[in-house]
Amino acid sequence: MNNFNNVHDFLKQNQKLHSRIAEFYQSLSMVAENQRTKLLLDILIKHELELLDFVSAYLDKASNKTREAFIQFDPEQNIDSLFSTDFNHSQVTSEQVEALADRFNQYLTSIYQGISKSNESQEVEILFDNLHQHTEQLKKQLTIDINEMNDI
Repeated sequence: MNNFNNVHDFLKQNQKLHSRIAEFYQSLSMVAENQRTKLLLDILIKHELELLDFVSAYLDKASNKTREAFIQFDPEQNIDSLFSTDFNHSQVTSEQVEALADRFNQYLTSIYQGISKSNESQEVEILFDNLHQHTEQLKKQLTIDINEMNDI
């Protein structure tokens, strides 16, 4: 991490990332041939939109002091590589989609933890701890949803 952004700018970038992930899942869903995979992608789209709403709520609720606090973050770090795939999109499998979702989640988790640990503001630390915890809760819910889907 070598760039400094304020929390507001980071959260705006984070919103764009969640939108991009949802759009990526949508594009896969439109060409995927397997119905089970399409169902999984629909669940993931919903998941990303929930995360987008959650980040928006943080932007609305955070104090000006927290929104304007500077954090160390590299906004372009590996983002494009997250979206690279080595499979035919129309033949995408549930396992490949799950691996993509895990890749996105690991990226966000590492950023939230890194920012939380690398700043001096308790409010900022709490904000990013909460984002991390919420991401983990949604990941657990996503796992439950996937398991229920697999039981169908």
